[in-house]
Amino acid sequence: MATDTNIDLRNAYYEEFHSHGDDHKTIKMKRREFIETNTKLIMTLPFLGFGPTSIDKLMNENIYKLQIGKFQCTIYKDLMFKYLAKDYFINADKQELNEYLKKYQISEDNIPSPYISMLLQDGQKKILVDSGIGFSEKPINFRGKEFVLKGQLSKLLKEEGIDRNEITDVIVTHFHPDHIGGIYSSEKKLNYPNAKFHFHEKEWDFWHSSKSNNQPPLFKYFIEENITPLKNGNVNLIKDDFQEICEGVKTVNAEGHTAGQIGLIIGDETEQLLYISDAFLHPIHMERLDWQTNFDSDHEKAKSSRKKLLDLAYSNNMKVNAFHFDFPGMGRIDKEKQHWKWIYEK
Repeated sequence: MATDTNIDLRNAYYEEFHSHGDDHKTIKMKRREFIETNTKLIMTLPFLGFGPTSIDKLMNENIYKLQIGKFQCTIYKDLMFKYLAKDYFINADKQELNEYLKKYQISEDNIPSPYISMLLQDGQKKILVDSGIGFSEKPINFRGKEFVLKGQLSKLLKEEGIDRNEITDVIVTHFHPDHIGGIYSSEKKLNYPNAKFHFHEKEWDFWHSSKSNNQPPLFKYFIEENITPLKNGNVNLIKDDFQEICEGVKTVNAEGHTAGQIGLIIGDETEQLLYISDAFLHPIHMERLDWQTNFDSDHEKAKSSRKKLLDLAYSNNMKVNAFHFDFPGMGRIDKEKQHWKWIYEK
């Protein structure tokens, strides 16, 4: 897709977002300021794509493997994108923020972010965690505008010899487009027809009630295309904290980013991995729990979930996988003078 066309489509999305206010009083002003001052972010939505990339050339950079307990774990890079500091750290002091940006060697207008998906394999059990943004051969029409999806998960699975019909479970941590866009194909066929789908009841209820009326229409479009059709399908609604999905996989409530976001504890007593999804968008959010993002629906709940996950990972010496951190997003949590610190796995 040509660059100018991409810009037009992203502008169209901005118009959709701008026309819908936020009913939550606690964040109404922040959302209004976001809409008025951050058009650049809205104009550069990741799922509109940047053009084709050679998967063969980037194979080593797109796939990461490790063993966690009994599971062979594979992390796939579905897509790369960049975000803006003014949207990642909306209440940060300018001088302090510049020091952190320098520390992590990133700039205000370029915070690289992968979108990932994880596959857990144990014998006949094949569990996919999040489905990526999706891929479309032909443009998708939304309110008279066309765009294409550039996610590479499906191609990577195929090149790894993974038959999508053999996926037994799909865990969806929350319903944002970069986590659900690959559930159905652009031909409206279920990509994982034999899988049981797991997600939190609160997430389903929020997006299928009037509470979501103020959300961007394009987000709701993705849900109508990829989540709502599962209503009468093979679905497990998660209700409890630390609920076991199967042996070796437990959910962890991590609301705040969305109403029903979950994390996952993967492994056994000998070794565990904590999948934190979008509870943290960058390691800086671990060091500065008070710095908020424009992408969380409830800042106080998001902060509480972050504290919970940090304590959980640190006290149990867990490996951690973060969806938006530098690929493959693997590391550990440490403390330095009572301050949290992220350490990337070498």
